[in-house]
Amino acid sequence: MIINNSGAPGQGATIRVRGVSSNGSAGLSPLLIVDGLKVDNIQYLDPSLIESMEVLKDAASAAIYGAEAGNGVVLITTKKGSEGHASISYTLKMTNQRILNTNSRMNAEEYYKFHEMQGNLSASMEDAYQKGINTNWINEVFEPSWAQQHIITAQGGNNKGHFLLNFGYVNNDGIVKGQNDTYERITGQINADYNIFKWLQVGTSASLEKWKTKSVSQQAAFSSFMNASLQLDPLTPVYCEFNELPVATQQVLSEHPEAAMKGANGRYYATTANYNDNNGNPLAQRDRSTGVSEGFNVRGNVYLNLKPVKGLVLTSRFGFRLNQSNSHNYQTPFYITSFANSKNYSLSANNNTGFYYQWENFINYTLDKNNHNFNIMGGMSFIKNSWDNISTSASSKSEWLPILKGEGPNFQTMDYVIADNATKSIGNTPNYSANLSFFARASYSYGGRYSVQANFRADAFDASKLSNKNRWGFFPSVSAGWTISNESWVKDNVSPAALTFLKIRLSWGLNGNVAVLSGYPWRNTIAYQGVYYQYGAATGDGSTTFGSAPSGLANPDLRWETSDQWDVGLDAKFLNGRLSFGFDWYRKMTKDLLVEVNNLPALGVAKSYKNAGNVLNTGVEVELGWKDTVGDFSYSISGNFSYLQNKVTYLDSSVGRIEAAQGGDSANNLNHIRKAFEVGYPVWYFRGYEYAGHTDAGEALYYNADGDKVSASDLRGGDDERYLGSAIPSFTYGVTINLEWKGIDFTLFGTGVAGNKLFDATNRDQANINQYKWYYYNSWTPTNKTAYLPDPANVSGDNNVFYSSSACMFDGSYFKIKQIQLGYTLPRQWTKKALISQLRVFASLDDFVTFTKYPGLDPETATMSQAERQGFDIGTYPITQKIVFGLNLTF
Repeated sequence: MIINNSGAPGQGATIRVRGVSSNGSAGLSPLLIVDGLKVDNIQYLDPSLIESMEVLKDAASAAIYGAEAGNGVVLITTKKGSEGHASISYTLKMTNQRILNTNSRMNAEEYYKFHEMQGNLSASMEDAYQKGINTNWINEVFEPSWAQQHIITAQGGNNKGHFLLNFGYVNNDGIVKGQNDTYERITGQINADYNIFKWLQVGTSASLEKWKTKSVSQQAAFSSFMNASLQLDPLTPVYCEFNELPVATQQVLSEHPEAAMKGANGRYYATTANYNDNNGNPLAQRDRSTGVSEGFNVRGNVYLNLKPVKGLVLTSRFGFRLNQSNSHNYQTPFYITSFANSKNYSLSANNNTGFYYQWENFINYTLDKNNHNFNIMGGMSFIKNSWDNISTSASSKSEWLPILKGEGPNFQTMDYVIADNATKSIGNTPNYSANLSFFARASYSYGGRYSVQANFRADAFDASKLSNKNRWGFFPSVSAGWTISNESWVKDNVSPAALTFLKIRLSWGLNGNVAVLSGYPWRNTIAYQGVYYQYGAATGDGSTTFGSAPSGLANPDLRWETSDQWDVGLDAKFLNGRLSFGFDWYRKMTKDLLVEVNNLPALGVAKSYKNAGNVLNTGVEVELGWKDTVGDFSYSISGNFSYLQNKVTYLDSSVGRIEAAQGGDSANNLNHIRKAFEVGYPVWYFRGYEYAGHTDAGEALYYNADGDKVSASDLRGGDDERYLGSAIPSFTYGVTINLEWKGIDFTLFGTGVAGNKLFDATNRDQANINQYKWYYYNSWTPTNKTAYLPDPANVSGDNNVFYSSSACMFDGSYFKIKQIQLGYTLPRQWTKKALISQLRVFASLDDFVTFTKYPGLDPETATMSQAERQGFDIGTYPITQKIVFGLNLTF
């Protein structure tokens, strides 16, 4: 499953394989391996470079990759160059992108009438409505934009070696108006191998990435560009004159004009007069940040294959990752409202560096004799990951006090900070982690019919995670397969035109995970100079002292999380391979879950870790495909479907229910909805008040703990909160259609999810913020008493109960056509005269059509990536509609 928690330029996706098996945010993603190197992301890879991609889901296939394979493995092999004629190719993509749903929020008329229904129309609303103000904030902050991509590839080879060189450039100006939303990247890749002797081969695969990005704020309750764009009411204009600002704002700006937020037209950014706004104006939120982040990454490996005798290969491989990034941000005072303001100058600069390397040595021996095939592999791996950072900041010692010696970008560095005017801070924490592994695999197959395989891996991390007695984790796995179609009694009696291939598979294995642990949680460590203590608060002067204290409660019995997984599968092909079918059933039980628990206040330590839970994931996966050729016309249709059931089966009695922040964000403390981790329910399910409809008079009703329908005033707080659904989809599916005829090619690809819930967390305690127009058209009125929602007047003063109940929870199901592409490859006889071996032009509609009942901007990105926040729509940059024009040119 791919989770796109933002469509902003440069943002990557989160991958989940067969559900969520842990209660923390760390260690939930699969292990990513590119050409044998563990990588932190695959965003840098140009898809045209990928030779093959394989997702290892079952424990038997993933076990050989060790501790970090508990959530699956994604194996990617890049192209190496081919023997024969060398070639140079160029690919161009020009993409026009725009926002999909511009009318999801109420317009002025809907907003006015909705608040008329609530009975809280104010004089300012009346005045703005009569003036005809009707601001569509989505249209005001977003506009169509262009992104471009250029790729040049040179490749070739012979019987001695192969090479491939690739250079790429991406420049994406996002759909936010202005230049505060950009992503630029330059990449280079070299893949090469060479046979020095018949018995000695060397090779390398390395990439360089240089990137730079500017972004707008999102996924936060306050000071958020995206949230302001969704919440600001349509009766507020974009710009105003000075005398139209709130009186309090006029007073502040008269004394401090440097805090004024103005547009390029010289007019002031307006703000609402209808409620106390925490964001002010989305364009002001866009402009007030000048932050830029940039950096580079070098990834690669070098390897040596030694082949002393037939069937024996000795490999030594050294992989590495180097990264450096820095960010700079300067903010001046701004004042929009008494809530949306900052009265201080601030400057920050951060620099991060990292060096990761892995050294692997292994032996692989293969023996084929008659119908018997043996393979034995064994080896070791050592990984060390080190990182360092410097973070510096400065802010005004008192309100409105400038901190720089001059104006302009050249002075926005720490060297120009006025020492007497600013409070400076600096942070630096170098660190490293290391782990050692030993692994072995033995496999045997007979006659192309029967196969068995056994794997074993032992992993140990440094002492920062586990004590000596539990440091090592041991992870065995076994698998077996029977290719029935190769049995003589099948071959002799069944035509390949009917049954081409049939194989059944069975596997079992253990995988481990300790990603959630760091900082020596198994022993008592001291947070040096990390706490304040107040002496004599009752009898003395109450002075405070900065001191040290234990950072945690020792637990030397901490051990690995372990996933015990069974998998049964079937692969089949029929009708000479034209029809293919695949089926998998799996059961994955994760035991000894590492849980952070609250301690008794008397201990003086807030939280500590213990092995205290189990999580069960079960499901099925089905693939079905058809391909055929009729004359010059070839086509293929394939689809996939998966079902997942997720449940917490055990938590230690000392833990009970674990709850995350209300409303998906610590600032949403008046929102009663939260995520919870509890026995008998899916991992991090939604918990809150369950809406039960309304009375004939429009009064909202809710289910209490006993299942009775009660009014908001009769709810008993947390005692009446209930299970409201899960953000984890129960079903995921996709379909791909490929057609080709005489140089014309067509591709359609779509994907979807079902069975998941999304919560509208953009509604908070402010009664007059703008909302989805769905609330207006589905509310009770005297002439529409069967509407789903209650009378708006009934819930306007219920302490935010309604807007933090399941009434504001939506079906997150969607089906999105991710790509519709049409291409044409010019005939070779036309292009060879210009020394062009191939020329293909294409056009594509990407993410262009979405089928969903969700009323928001985009159901795919209406979430956050962390498991305990997944499913909260708190203002996320949506995925854009794209029209792509391109060409592929090869010499």
